[in-house]
Amino acid sequence: MSFLVRLPEPLRGEIGESICLDATPETLGELIRILEEKLPDFASQNDALYNFAVNGEMILHGEKSVPLKKGDEVEVLVAFSGG
Repeated sequence: MSFLVRLPEPLRGEIGESICLDATPETLGELIRILEEKLPDFASQNDALYNFAVNGEMILHGEKSVPLKKGDEVEVLVAFSGG
């Protein structure tokens, strides 16, 4: 079974709304490394522009030790701020 990651509009390009990985990454940090390899736009901007949600729960920026398991729903989100 593949591991599905939903992508925001700026990362979709030819890939579409999501990317399927052959295996489940063990941590969010491992997933980030995989996405950096597969998505050049993500690699150049990931720290400043993107956040993550795992099973609908926002992950604090920079937290890479979050464990992932088969069946988790992961979404890459465009960071936003307000004033």
